[in-house]
Amino acid sequence: MRIGSLAIKIFSSLSLFFFVSSAVLADIRLPSVLSDHMVLQRNSAVKLWGWANSAEKIEITGSWDNHTYDVTADRNARWEITIATPEAGGPFTLEFKGANTVILRDILIGEVWVCSGQSNMEWSANSGIEGGEEAIAAANNSRIRFFQIPRTTSRYPQDDCPAEWEVCSPETMRQFSAVGYFFGENLQENLNVPIGLIQAAWGGTAAEVWTPEEVISGDAEFSKWDQVLGTSDYWPRQPGVLYNAMIHPVIGFKVAGAIWYQGESNTGNAILYRRLFPAMIESWRNAWDFPMPFYFVQIAPFNYGTPMQGALLRESQLETMKAVPNTGMVVISDIGNIYDIHPRNKSGVGRRLANWALARTYGHRDIAYCGPIYKSHRVDHGKMIVSFDYADKGLLSKDGPLQGFQLSGVDQIFYPAEAVIEGSEVVVSSDFVLEPEAVRYGFGNTTFTNLYNQYELPASSFRSDDWPIIIKEVETHIEYKPEADAYLVTLTAEEDVDQIKYTTNGDPPGLSGLVYRSPFYIDRECTIKSLAFFEGRASDAITEKVVNMNLATFKPIELTTNYDQSRSGGGDQALIDGIKGSVNFSDGRWQGYLGNNLDLTIDFGARAEISSVSLTALKNQNAKIFLPNKVTFEVSNDGERFTEVYRKPLFHGREDNVEIYRYEFEYNKPRKTRYLRIRADNMGVCPTWHNQAGDRAWMMFDEIVVE
Repeated sequence: MRIGSLAIKIFSSLSLFFFVSSAVLADIRLPSVLSDHMVLQRNSAVKLWGWANSAEKIEITGSWDNHTYDVTADRNARWEITIATPEAGGPFTLEFKGANTVILRDILIGEVWVCSGQSNMEWSANSGIEGGEEAIAAANNSRIRFFQIPRTTSRYPQDDCPAEWEVCSPETMRQFSAVGYFFGENLQENLNVPIGLIQAAWGGTAAEVWTPEEVISGDAEFSKWDQVLGTSDYWPRQPGVLYNAMIHPVIGFKVAGAIWYQGESNTGNAILYRRLFPAMIESWRNAWDFPMPFYFVQIAPFNYGTPMQGALLRESQLETMKAVPNTGMVVISDIGNIYDIHPRNKSGVGRRLANWALARTYGHRDIAYCGPIYKSHRVDHGKMIVSFDYADKGLLSKDGPLQGFQLSGVDQIFYPAEAVIEGSEVVVSSDFVLEPEAVRYGFGNTTFTNLYNQYELPASSFRSDDWPIIIKEVETHIEYKPEADAYLVTLTAEEDVDQIKYTTNGDPPGLSGLVYRSPFYIDRECTIKSLAFFEGRASDAITEKVVNMNLATFKPIELTTNYDQSRSGGGDQALIDGIKGSVNFSDGRWQGYLGNNLDLTIDFGARAEISSVSLTALKNQNAKIFLPNKVTFEVSNDGERFTEVYRKPLFHGREDNVEIYRYEFEYNKPRKTRYLRIRADNMGVCPTWHNQAGDRAWMMFDEIVVE
C-alpha cells in the first residue's frame, strides 16, 4: 500500500512537472534585440524570430498595418518569419499570440546601423572627449535608440545576448559609443527618420576576434596571427569569440549597414590586414545575407613603437576601400593626436562617417564625404606629377606649404620633397632625386600632412611603390666625456645591418651621409640622422635624434628612486636628454613616478658655473597626475655634503586644468658646483575628494635645465 501510494505520488509529481514544463516551454520567447523601444528597418522585409513549444502556432500583428502573420515553431522549438515594414514612423506595437501573448511597445520604424570596433568606437561621451558634457546635456532625442551589447565572449555562435533597447537621453547617451551617437545624430537630423544603433565594441581587440573562427583557421596566414599580436589580460585574443557572442546574436536583425573603427591592435600584422579586413567584411555580409554598406575610420597618426606600422595599416585600409565594393573610409589625420591613440574629437569622426552614409547609401548629392585619394602619377622633367580622385574642385594646403611628401629614385631611398599644388594635381620634386621613381605621402607613423580638397577633407596617406618595407632601426647613444669636454655618440643596429650612414647637419643621410665606422664627438646642439642598410637596400626608417644642450644634458645621473617602467620617458637619461614633453602625458617623454618619490643626483664632472636650475612637472589631476608636495634643489662640491638652495611646497586644490609647471631657481650671481640633487615628494595616494581616492598618485617630470 505504501509502495502504491508512493508510486501514485511520484507519477502525480512527474505529471505535474511535465505539465508545468510544457506550460513553460509553450511561452513565446524573443531574443533581446526584439524588445520594447526597438527600431525596425523601414521599407524592408524584416525577420522576426524566437522560441515557443514545438509545433505551436503563433500569430504576429504589427499596429502599422494590423496585418496578421502566422508561423509555427519547428521541432527545435524555434520559429522565424519575415514581415514587411512601412515607411519610417511610430511609435507602434508588435503583438505575438500563442499559448501566451507578448506585446512589444514603443517601436519605431527607421534606419538601423551596427557600430563596432575597438576602443575608439567603444569610447563614450563620458570618457573625456571634446565637448562631451555639452553633448550629453543636449542628448534628448527619443527618435534615436541604443542597443548596447556588453563585452561578452563565446567559443560558439550564440543566438542571444544580454542587452536591451534604450531611448536616447543624457543618461543613456553618456554610456554609449560617442562615435556611434554622433553618427546617428547626424543621420537623424538629415534623414528625419528614427535611428537605431547597435553597439558591439571592445577596446584593444584585433579584427581576428570579430571574424568567424573558420575564416581564420581556414587561411594559413590568418591562423598565425597570435604570433605577431601581443598578450594582454584586458581583451580576448582567440579568433571568433567576439563574433560569436556580440555579432552572431543580431545577424538576423535587419540593418542598413555597419560603421567600424578599429585597426590599432592590428598594426603588428599591418600588411596581412590588407586581406584580413576584407575577409572580415565578407563574413559579415554573408551572415546578414546582403552586401551591407560598410564605412570605416582610417586610424590616425600615432607614435607606435615600431616605425611604419601605422602607415602600413592605413595603407591596408585604403586598399580595402579601393578593392571592396560598397565600402568607404574616413580619414582623420587632421583631428588625431600623435601622442594619444584615442583622438578626442569623436563628433568629427561620427559626422564624417554619417556623410559617407548620406552620400553613398541615401543618395544625398550635396554632401562632400571623401578627401583626396591617390589615383596616379607621371614623371615630367625630374618632377613627379600626382593626380587624385575626389579632387575635381581642386586641392589646398593648410598651415603653410605642403608637407609630408617624399621621393625616391631607383635606389629606393626616400628623401623629403617639396610639393606644390597645381589645380587638382600636386607637383613633387627633390634636390636629392633627379630621376624620381616613386612618391609617398604621410607614409610614417607620425608624419605631418596638410593636403586637403576644396571641401577641407584631408587626403589619405599613400605610396605609389609596392617595394618591400625594410625596418632596421639605429640606436643613438650619447655620453658626456669630461676629458674631452664633449659628447661621444655611438650608433648601433642589428647584427645583419651592412652599413650605417649618418649626418649631423640635419640633411638626409642616404646620399650625403658619412659612413659610420666608430663613435664620434659632438660639442654643440645638432640633429643626428642615421640610416641603416641591409642587403643593399636602405631601411625605410630614418632615425633622428635632436640634441638640445645645457649643462645637465647627458651628464651622469644617479636615480636613487625608481620610475615606473610604463612611463620611463626614454630611460634613465629621459630628464636630461634635451627633449621636452607636451601637455599630453602619453607622448612618451614624461617620466612617471607612481606613488613614489623622485630623488636624483647629476654629476657635472667638474665644478661648473651655474646661474639657474629648472625642473618641469605635469599636472593632470583627472588622470591622477599631481604636482609634488614639495620640491628641493641642493648643490654639493663633494657629492656627500649638500646645501639646499631651493624649496617649493605646494597645496593641492581640486582643479581640472592640465598644466606644465616649472620649478625654477636662479642665483643672484653665478656659483660653481659639481653636483646637483633634486628631490620631489609624491603625495602618495589620490586625496579624498578625488573620484579615484585612495589610488596611488602619479608624479610626472621631464626636462631638467641647468644654465
